[in-house]
Amino acid sequence: MSADRLPAWLPPISSCDGDWEQVLARLYSIFYRDFKSGRPLYENSPVVFDKTISVGDAYEQGFWHLVTKQDEQTGERLPDFRRAERLGWCRPAIDNCREVEVLTWENDHGRSRRTYFWLVDHDYVVVLERKDKKRRVAFFLVTAFYVEGSSGERSLRKKYEKRVSGDCS
Repeated sequence: MSADRLPAWLPPISSCDGDWEQVLARLYSIFYRDFKSGRPLYENSPVVFDKTISVGDAYEQGFWHLVTKQDEQTGERLPDFRRAERLGWCRPAIDNCREVEVLTWENDHGRSRRTYFWLVDHDYVVVLERKDKKRRVAFFLVTAFYVEGSSGERSLRKKYEKRVSGDCS
């Protein structure tokens, strides 16, 4: 498959042109559809997100982790347009994890286990973390992002090489 051609199940990227507040409102409608009203499942368990809303903020932390990145010097979350324009890919990557376009695997991450869904040809990855609570399992949406350059790809390849499993259930 050509890296230029999207699979039929993957929507086109969203425009991030215009006023940032208006862009956020458009992006949030995608997030709302896919993760609040849509209620995705992975391994027959719910995919949940951080519902925390900071004081003076309009959106949940789970949304911010899909459209912004943390500035390493200031610690602030700043717009990440390449990540944000692909927000509509997050849910389809999870839902279509068995498709050939998605490289799916698990890694141990401290005391937890993370599942990666990497659209290798399209430089996008989604990360979930398994949460076990009182005989119930949920998958926490950690982040999703555009894979920047060869160093980002090398980092993911290293994680893949250290995988503990590699099948999508």
